[in-house]
Amino acid sequence: MGEKTMATYQSKIAFKIKRFKDFLLIFTRNRRGVLGVSILVFFVAIALLAPLMTSYDPVKDNYLAGDYATPIWLKYVPGTGSTESLNYLMLPETEVGFPTSASLLQEWNFTSPSTRVSLQYDPTFGNKKAGSGTATFTREAGKFSSEVTIAHLTKQFHYPFSGPPTRFSCQISFLAEGVEDIQQVEIVLFIKRVENVSACTSYPLWSTKIFKSTPEWTQPYPAVDSYHSSLKERFGDITSDPARIVFSDSVDYIYDLELRFTDSPLTVGPVEVPVYLDDLNIKFYGSSFGLLGTDQRGRDIFSQLVYGTRISLLVGLLSAFLSVVIGLALGLIAGYLGRIVDEIIMRFTDMLLVLPSLPLLIVLIAVLGPSLWNLILLIGVLGWMGFARMVRSQVLSLRERPFIEAAKAVGAGKSHIILKHILPNVMSLVYVTLAMSVPGAILSEAALSWLGLFDPRVMSWGRMLHDAQYEQGIDKLWWIGPPGLCIAVVSISFVLLGYALDEILNPRLRQRR
Repeated sequence: MGEKTMATYQSKIAFKIKRFKDFLLIFTRNRRGVLGVSILVFFVAIALLAPLMTSYDPVKDNYLAGDYATPIWLKYVPGTGSTESLNYLMLPETEVGFPTSASLLQEWNFTSPSTRVSLQYDPTFGNKKAGSGTATFTREAGKFSSEVTIAHLTKQFHYPFSGPPTRFSCQISFLAEGVEDIQQVEIVLFIKRVENVSACTSYPLWSTKIFKSTPEWTQPYPAVDSYHSSLKERFGDITSDPARIVFSDSVDYIYDLELRFTDSPLTVGPVEVPVYLDDLNIKFYGSSFGLLGTDQRGRDIFSQLVYGTRISLLVGLLSAFLSVVIGLALGLIAGYLGRIVDEIIMRFTDMLLVLPSLPLLIVLIAVLGPSLWNLILLIGVLGWMGFARMVRSQVLSLRERPFIEAAKAVGAGKSHIILKHILPNVMSLVYVTLAMSVPGAILSEAALSWLGLFDPRVMSWGRMLHDAQYEQGIDKLWWIGPPGLCIAVVSISFVLLGYALDEILNPRLRQRR
């Protein structure tokens, strides 16, 4: 008995394998199906390989370049008027802080006309990571000097572009100790443009006076940023552009940190005032970046497009699957059981059908919150009605067939008949409807995201269109074009796949051909 069961089981498996091979053979001859699957495989590969295609987070990585940066290839397009523009660039330091003594003592130049100020490297102490520079003012007991002691920590670098950056910002972290023993410590930050061997044009960017020790690392506030009004006012008025004024030429520049120590005659004993320095850097936000430029917050649009593939496919597939499962279950139950069960299910279906779907989705998303899973759940739950009626009509026809009557005659239960006899005969509808429902789900997500009802933690194609529309990016084709094109192409791929499955699984259509 066991051998017969095993043989029967093996014969069923062999039959299913043969039927699947026959299906593949027919499918590969269908041009629509092959084209649809090819497009779908391409986008699935992009979704899976997204971390390898880009290293930037589409939501969190802000200001990789300037806002509204153009693609790097645009300057090669005739008639665009592009000039030599910046990509993302960090100068003068390529690493955050001073990780090694060479990064301070060899990369930077320390000068002071007085021997009272010295510079040392501290490998154990730093702001975010170990390692910092310590500029220490020392004075022996009773040797007060009324002169201000000045020291400079500088680094010269070359600005290689003929056009100014969209934006620049300067970073510095400092911590001062023992300041109470003297009058004050003043820190001044300059950018100097080297005009020739003996002349420099100096631009003071920021300064602060310290009268007491700082208990923790401190950064400039407000930030030394060319977009900030405080820096603009240093160059004239709020409408000035410091980036264009300072970095107007491709010449050498000097990043200059000046320390001014003012001694106090009230301190009789020896004095030692260490000022710890870290994170000295200047960041240039370029006017061009990547394959598709950046958005209003300097985020990489190409990364948004790649990761948006994941979200749009996930929403489309899961929502379509959920709606098909609900419609299939209710259609089977209503069609086979009939009577009061059929009446209740169909009247409920009719009630949902007459409700406008998009306004209802907007209201429910606004109530539940625009999270990704709420989007999937609501799109799926509100998309099953048409398929349920289709399945019901098919079941009404199937339940009158002789093989169903024969199953009832031998004592088969309702669940057995539904699962073993009726369900296999409506599966062709399931496959076709599943393929045809995905474009609608993707478009629903895009419409909701375009209206602002998107999950703020993820990036989708619909959210990209929203940002382009509401952040003055509608004229930037490299921003608004790719997500719209991707939505159209993916939708077409599923439509082609649905038509192909319908032609293959529907015998009448095959006979017509």
